[in-house]
Amino acid sequence: MTVTAALVAALTNAARAADEPAAPAAGGLSLATMRGWIEQMKREPRGPFDRIRYFCKDGQVLEPKAYACEPYGGGYQHGEWSARTRAIREAGYPIANLLVMVKPDDVVGPNAKADLLQVLVVERFLIASDDGWVFRRALSYRGAIQDHNEKESARDLLQALARGDTAYIPLREAARAFPHGPDTPSLTRVRGMATSLDEKDAKFHSLRSRIHNTPESGDAARVRAYASSTSARPELAAEYEALAAAIDAAYQPKPLSIELKQLGRYFKDEAARDELQKLIEAQFATEQPGATLDAQLAGAANTLVWLKDRALQRVPASGRLAAIDVSLEAENRFMVTASKATAQIPTLTREARLHQLRISAKALYGIGLLNQREWDSLGESLSELEGKVKLDTYREALEYLERASSWSTQRLHYEFGNGVDKLTPIAPEAEGFVADRLRSSPLLFYSSLLQTLREDADKLAGTSQTAFGASVGGGLRRLNPGIARGLLRVSVDEETNGQPAIYLVPETTSDLPAAAGILTEAEGNPVSHVQLLARNLGIPNVVVASELMPTIRQHDGERIVVAASVGGVVQIDADGPRWDQLLGSAGEAKPSLMIVPDLAKLDLLRQDFVSTDELRASDSGRIVGPKAAHVGELSHRFKGHVAPGLAVSFGIFRELLKQPVKAGGEPMYDWMRDQYAEMAVLRKLDPSRHEQRVKQFLAFTRNWFATEQLPQALLDRLHGAMIERFGMDGTYGVFVRSDTNIEDLPGFTGAGLNLTVPNVVGFEETVAALRKVWASPYTERAYGWRQDLMDQPEHIYVSVLLHRSVPNEKSGVMITADVDTGSLEALTVTTSLGVGGGVDGEASETLRVDRDKAKAQLLSSATARRQRQLLASGGVSLLRAPAPERVLTDKEIELLAEFAREVPRAYPELHDDQGKTTPADVEFGFVAGKLMLQQIRPFLQNRAAASQGYLAKMDQGLRARDSKRVPLDEKPEAGS
Repeated sequence: MTVTAALVAALTNAARAADEPAAPAAGGLSLATMRGWIEQMKREPRGPFDRIRYFCKDGQVLEPKAYACEPYGGGYQHGEWSARTRAIREAGYPIANLLVMVKPDDVVGPNAKADLLQVLVVERFLIASDDGWVFRRALSYRGAIQDHNEKESARDLLQALARGDTAYIPLREAARAFPHGPDTPSLTRVRGMATSLDEKDAKFHSLRSRIHNTPESGDAARVRAYASSTSARPELAAEYEALAAAIDAAYQPKPLSIELKQLGRYFKDEAARDELQKLIEAQFATEQPGATLDAQLAGAANTLVWLKDRALQRVPASGRLAAIDVSLEAENRFMVTASKATAQIPTLTREARLHQLRISAKALYGIGLLNQREWDSLGESLSELEGKVKLDTYREALEYLERASSWSTQRLHYEFGNGVDKLTPIAPEAEGFVADRLRSSPLLFYSSLLQTLREDADKLAGTSQTAFGASVGGGLRRLNPGIARGLLRVSVDEETNGQPAIYLVPETTSDLPAAAGILTEAEGNPVSHVQLLARNLGIPNVVVASELMPTIRQHDGERIVVAASVGGVVQIDADGPRWDQLLGSAGEAKPSLMIVPDLAKLDLLRQDFVSTDELRASDSGRIVGPKAAHVGELSHRFKGHVAPGLAVSFGIFRELLKQPVKAGGEPMYDWMRDQYAEMAVLRKLDPSRHEQRVKQFLAFTRNWFATEQLPQALLDRLHGAMIERFGMDGTYGVFVRSDTNIEDLPGFTGAGLNLTVPNVVGFEETVAALRKVWASPYTERAYGWRQDLMDQPEHIYVSVLLHRSVPNEKSGVMITADVDTGSLEALTVTTSLGVGGGVDGEASETLRVDRDKAKAQLLSSATARRQRQLLASGGVSLLRAPAPERVLTDKEIELLAEFAREVPRAYPELHDDQGKTTPADVEFGFVAGKLMLQQIRPFLQNRAAASQGYLAKMDQGLRARDSKRVPLDEKPEAGS
């Protein structure tokens, strides 16, 4: 036990008694305890500190006497962390940071502490938005925080970051967060002050919302008017005036031309100086009386792009921080101008709004929230809108332009997600960092413009996107069509009390529990296992714009309805009697499909280990599952592109179930069959007891597979088969993949329900993985997704595919159709770096590829924070992934398109429950440019959900009006 741990042991034990059974955290402290301590720090005069000390450079800590550290090389005076603060930090939550305590090597270079820079920036957000956070009262604790030392240290840190290889967004955000120069008022600071007042004065909430969502210079007068009203709290008078003064100052920024001129001292190259001078002159012109708002917006956007693409490449290391500071000024200038331009949007034509949208996209690129490829893609979409365009072209282009919000969100999650994740368990407010930053960026103006255009397109089409009765323009985007009612939950860990759940999540992850509907802030990728499963089951999935997330979150714990049409119309509404006629008064929609395995086809007498070379597609559901059968077929038809595999047949699994459930008991199979029957009865009689019984059944079954002694003869046969197929032990790895008889059926995909254990090395390890895979259909998640769809759940049989590991440099999923439209003229491809990409819902590169021309349209960029690499010793390592502008090369895209063109001829076995040929769902990888194939299955969509009467009614009139022409030189209808 450390000294600090000993100091807090008594505190910890006392706190545990009060907050049990709170979730435990690292270090033995519960999260509830740490949250409680943080709230106390906000109230205590010394905050996170115990006392004032001198911290000398040689490591000594001395009493705060004048010149105390002078004999020891100097040092700094500041507060010393309290025992509670140290305990929280030792538990893995680095809070209460003073910049004077952070060394440049801690945040940049080979010895940088993982995610520390992200944590520092996110903590600064907490300080700004939460009235000082843990430092709230400590700011008045004299000597605890030395402002001049903090600024000096901030400059040192920022200079080190600027000299190093720090990415653009983290460098900008660190410069925004760390105090290193004159205090300059900004809209970010204004937002934090408004939030602080909102927490102290509930009646201030509407004004706070205005300042956050539609800020303008007139807000200062509104704050002063409120302060003089009877609603205001007299004791907050000084804070009201401070906010009003900050708004006044923020809307009187320094001329950007002067900032650029001062930057000129760093440029020695004559050509660069000439380039800068032209920019200064152009910017100066926009600052003159009479300059249009368009010109001012464009001037700020041009400056942002020039600073990012030109200045940072040309200034010496000593001038990079200055260039970043000018970039922050340029962004503030854009936001101030945008606040004025927002009021004029209703007077603009569609064409003028699209022009400002283009400028805003340029600004987003200039601050790094869009990369070059994304910016170019938005530009291509905007270029389609000229003169008079067809309504369907107008709607499709606007829907594509809406992706900028998701791209920007994913970019910030990539850069700061680890920091947010680190602090959120003890400071839930940290989750607001990304949304706050987006609302403080040019995306706010971009989204305001786009919303008016989306509402215009909806009116022309006779449709409307709504959330709880309010039109939201482009705030909702359909991924999967469908209609569902359920309990809204903003966390997958929250109880649903047996009710169907609609989850609101940051992105659709692979471990999502069984859901009636899915709402996501970032779509991740549209062909992950969970997305494919949801599409197959007719579960609606809707992307919610970041600015709309707070509105949706307010309804956590309430019953809601989500309807998403094939045409892209979305409604989110409170549940109520009016939905009963459509969805049934019981509140549970009947399944639109049932899992019906072909029991007559099963050959459970075949108890073999079968090489995939011997398997064909027709063996699926007979002796093995579809994974092994299709790997065998792929190996036969695309030689050299598939790794060798070995299948453990259904018969071996069924034979295992003949073992007694316990010593002297009935066979495991008979016991399971009886349990299923009893649980079915209990579900009708007592749902709460049924839920508990299911958990007990699943836990017991998983433990049985984990501990049941396997016959030695079986193990010997497996060992011999593996040596014959793969070679000697320890020289290879295999992916141990579940392969049941109830997946990839003609009407049901079952994608990702059961376990894959990656890159297993060694025989004993393979046996352990085999046990886990046999048990995986009995996890609560897998059971929850499938159980309502089966009449005879005892007939689940598990084969297992041992598939030789392939060290893919990039990997993903391809659907040989456009997943949005179903068109066979396009492919949907999602790819990530490393192995196993695309299946778990990570933010992958997603492309819509023309099947014949292999031309790709970007749908999303690769911004996953982690990538998997195989380890020679077994398993995978998770490494920090880069966020490349593109993952697949043109040659690799052509190889995928060539394979997709070949599939219908070379692989006709894929069909649905009506015997119709379906597109293929293919898992692939690339090694040194060579295409490797891991799996193929039918791509199945839910026809019942797509044709549901209410959803069809939502789209009524769309097709009839799609050919209507939209004059872009006219203003939208009133209200848009």
